[in-house]
Amino acid sequence: MSCRTIAGIEKSTKSNAIVFDPLALNNMPIDRSLTDRLGFSRSGVLSSRSVMLPELRHLMAMAPADSDTATLQRLVVDEDALHKPSAANRIKTFAFLRRLYGLNPQLPLYREFTRLCHLSPNDTTVLASSLAFAREPVLRACAEMVVATPIGQPLGREDFEAWVRQHAPGRYTHTMYVSFSHNLYASFFQLGFLGDAVGKARIRKRRNVRPASAAYAAFLDWLSGLNGLALLTGPFSLTLELSKDEHIAHLSAAGQQGLMRVAHAGGVLQLDFSAWLRPGESRLSF
Repeated sequence: MSCRTIAGIEKSTKSNAIVFDPLALNNMPIDRSLTDRLGFSRSGVLSSRSVMLPELRHLMAMAPADSDTATLQRLVVDEDALHKPSAANRIKTFAFLRRLYGLNPQLPLYREFTRLCHLSPNDTTVLASSLAFAREPVLRACAEMVVATPIGQPLGREDFEAWVRQHAPGRYTHTMYVSFSHNLYASFFQLGFLGDAVGKARIRKRRNVRPASAAYAAFLDWLSGLNGLALLTGPFSLTLELSKDEHIAHLSAAGQQGLMRVAHAGGVLQLDFSAWLRPGESRLSF
């Protein structure tokens, strides 16, 4: 299978399969400092915890949209906004959330995530999943397996352990493989890819995607260098699991809401996210 590498993610040129390569970002012939400034990351934090979406949602609901890192740290650590049992736990929680999600408005990925969360709070779960995929190598690699599982089929903790063992054979102890699998299983449940429990598994479900979520995923693919209709099959956008018609309808609705400029006619799609970047910021190009 031939693949094209885009900002740390490989997109198959022969199908709509998502192929997330957690190592590709390191090997790209681009300025790595630019990917870091945009907010793409190689953080690798899921060995210790899940994506902690309940904590992130609570923090987003409490903090003003333009909160800087110091303000968020004060809320979590000094004011115990997330109700953690000890000062040490509050410090660890903030450090984890910062590594996974950025928590820095100087990073376009995080800044636009927070803006859209405040504009459309019901989108927070899907928005957070796109941001987490951009920043966590193991999570974005595992997305291929999860999205390839048909809707309605069960996925259990053991399936995630088998995936980790295949993805990183012989790299960890048995205890670490189990820990990774628990965190991945919990993470994809929190992010809405898994639903009701049946025995020791959960059922794959289709998430409720709204215009803001479609716009944000397209923004990540646009930052990665894609344009036009290729944005519909960019790796971040593919995790939304939308049909072409649904996808275009959501993006058109986002344009009507003033989130970005959208033009779609005669089989040509144009999305303009330039207003989402500040002076001196630029997307990747190849």
